[in-house]
Amino acid sequence: MTGTQRQAIHDPSSTPLAVIGFRGVPRVIGGVETHCEHLYPELAAAAPDLEVTLIGRRRYMDPHRDRLGPARCVALPSPPQDALETLLHTPLAVLYARWRLRAAIVHLHGIGPGFFAPLARLLGMRAVVTHHASDFQRPKWGRAARTFLRLGERFAARFADRVVCVSAALEAEFLGRYPDAAERTVVIRHGLAPTDAEAGRAFLAAHGLVHGGYLLAVGRLDATKRFEDLIAAHARAGEGALPLVIVGSSIGDRRYEEHLHATAGPGVRFLGFRAGDELSALYAHAALVLQASEMEGFGLVVLEALAAGAPVALSDLSAHREFGLPPERYFPVGDTDSIADVIAATGPREGPWPAAAPIAARYDPAAAVEAHLRIFRQLANRSNAAQ
Repeated sequence: MTGTQRQAIHDPSSTPLAVIGFRGVPRVIGGVETHCEHLYPELAAAAPDLEVTLIGRRRYMDPHRDRLGPARCVALPSPPQDALETLLHTPLAVLYARWRLRAAIVHLHGIGPGFFAPLARLLGMRAVVTHHASDFQRPKWGRAARTFLRLGERFAARFADRVVCVSAALEAEFLGRYPDAAERTVVIRHGLAPTDAEAGRAFLAAHGLVHGGYLLAVGRLDATKRFEDLIAAHARAGEGALPLVIVGSSIGDRRYEEHLHATAGPGVRFLGFRAGDELSALYAHAALVLQASEMEGFGLVVLEALAAGAPVALSDLSAHREFGLPPERYFPVGDTDSIADVIAATGPREGPWPAAAPIAARYDPAAAVEAHLRIFRQLANRSNAAQ
């Protein structure tokens, strides 16, 4: 811990808000991590009455960083095992929020951390849980982990002061299981500002990539993302297909990533995890961005692509349908023949995709900040009234 972190960090004129459930910020792979990296600096800047502290996991955090813009950063220990991170780090972070930060509100990201909403309430704090995805559906988890995640969703539904769902599709799924949580549940979609890709053009040139001359797939290398379908479809599309660039890395178990590398043909390139200007440039200059996943809570990669002006083709999921793309932009999950047809029909791109900007404009980051602020201020007022 830095000296700043050891201070008694509570201004009595402000409301302390602790953010828990992400691995680390900035430039850490994952939709939750990207969401937190964008949201909280903007929120802290817009609300000087909130004292925002991001409590990350030490092995994902820069030990020399104690701020992300106006938001504070704290790194606490977590075990190296992916399956135990949430189980052990989250209660430690909740206790730190209560006894060190004197937090009035904790914002828990994910249904795993949502398991500890009752603990936060028991300690006298208000609890907000953002439901990012039905993680118990992920095939990587065993029976014990799936049970823990289902209980986390149940405890969020029962004990959280507010549950934020990142899409209407996810809200419908959640309330289908827990209708009694309807009055405390809201939808707040991610917001993302348009990006400037020019700073990353040198990166593209260094990797032999030209504007509009490649297909792009981005995300954590996880079985639910179904990158293997893209690799198989690319092989079926034949020699005339544009090269497929896969950007991302695995977390923990690397067997799926190794399988992808072993099965990829010569037209498939892996660039590892990328962020910032490099990722923005990759999106902006792609001929097409493909998302073949079998489950999504929102689809942040899709929004990132649209914000960069790139055309997209997506698996036919309810969360993807919310973007309102033309019907031909969707393909059935796992249908490699349909994906191969899309790849074969995609040629080099010149300018921005005309449909991208109007869709991306609906996901205003300022609106997402304001929606969160309304929740936090309502809960802060309740906490003050109860004192």
